[in-house]
Amino acid sequence: MRGVSLGRTGRWLLAGTTATSIGGGMQTLAAGKLLYDRTGSIAAFGIVLIVEQVLTFTVPLVAGPWVDRGDPRRICTVIELGRGAALVAIGAVMLTGPSPLGWIMAMSFCIKAGQPFYRGAIFSLAPAVMPGAALGSFNAYSNIAQQGGALLGGAAAGVIIQGWSASGCFMVTGLGFLVSGVAITAARLPRPEGAAAGEQKAGSGWGPVVALLRTERGFARHLFLGTADNVAVVLFNLLLFAVVARDFGDSAYWLSAMDCAFAVGAISTAPALGPVGARLGAAGTVRTGLAGQALCFAALAAGPGGPAAIGLALLLGACSTLSWTTVTTTLQLRAGRAVRGRIGNARNLATAAVSAALVPVISRLEARSLALALSAAAVVVAAYLLMAGVVAGHGGETDGAGGSKASDATSGDEREVTAT
Repeated sequence: MRGVSLGRTGRWLLAGTTATSIGGGMQTLAAGKLLYDRTGSIAAFGIVLIVEQVLTFTVPLVAGPWVDRGDPRRICTVIELGRGAALVAIGAVMLTGPSPLGWIMAMSFCIKAGQPFYRGAIFSLAPAVMPGAALGSFNAYSNIAQQGGALLGGAAAGVIIQGWSASGCFMVTGLGFLVSGVAITAARLPRPEGAAAGEQKAGSGWGPVVALLRTERGFARHLFLGTADNVAVVLFNLLLFAVVARDFGDSAYWLSAMDCAFAVGAISTAPALGPVGARLGAAGTVRTGLAGQALCFAALAAGPGGPAAIGLALLLGACSTLSWTTVTTTLQLRAGRAVRGRIGNARNLATAAVSAALVPVISRLEARSLALALSAAAVVVAAYLLMAGVVAGHGGETDGAGGSKASDATSGDEREVTAT
């Protein structure tokens, strides 16, 4: 990633990503810890995750076309400020001691209802802000910002939960979203081109995306492959509390340590993404990342405990960076400008569908045996390996700077939706 300047706009966007990740990381740990302590099972947290995935599955149907027709920066700003204010208010109310599940559901609604708009807008903005070879580097830095934010949020969450309460984490979550909204407002982003021209080329519904999936060879598999790392993170978050209870006596500090180890692994791997991509190619990098994650889940099933469990969480984060960044970059380059918001949300829809199907199954397996549930997670990630080859030749091979050779010839912003 050397020699690639992200510019003022890119730095502000990364600052916003860091802030929103701090809040989101704290909310996940706080909600899971609170519910696990109250019930002694991951089932209640599994219910929350299912509700979140239902929202993630339904809201993108509206969010995708909305993002493609509107101004992505304005959408990001409104979403972040709105849900930030709502979460600060809910966290303050929770300090008075109401039923946790109802308020956690309310917070999940605020977060997940806005997330498809935010993610779709960011997915659409990135190629416009960082066209050409800089896009791969921006995505790598974006992953650092996401995991760095999760690292800070996770580190703070354990301390706040242990010394104060989970409700305090919920308030800080809202503050993270507010800061993110301010950072995105400060970024100078290109104005969207004429809406009419974009709508004539790509329509205002989901028809163009359906046509793209039907006519472009391998695109549907490529899109589905983009769910692999997100699903792996959902499963890791779901099982993390049970792993900590088994290996570390249910300590909130070790909960933060495991979560932070994942983030450290993701951050430390990002600078090596360019050389690894140049050596292995896009498909090889994705295969390496997915295979590593599957092996980590399998090793955790053996219950190594202690430093070995921390090391596996770190390695899991490192492997996630390799595959997630590569798939995201190639998918952005392959999608035309006029439907990027919908493609980003289509990936979220697929993630929600897979997660909603898997979470109940993994939860039931965990009730019988944590090792069995972790082994099942390893099998799920390993199954994605069969599709890893679809990224080859679509979006280009990564170069030494973490970018894409194919994008040097044709910027993602210059492409339209065409069958190839």
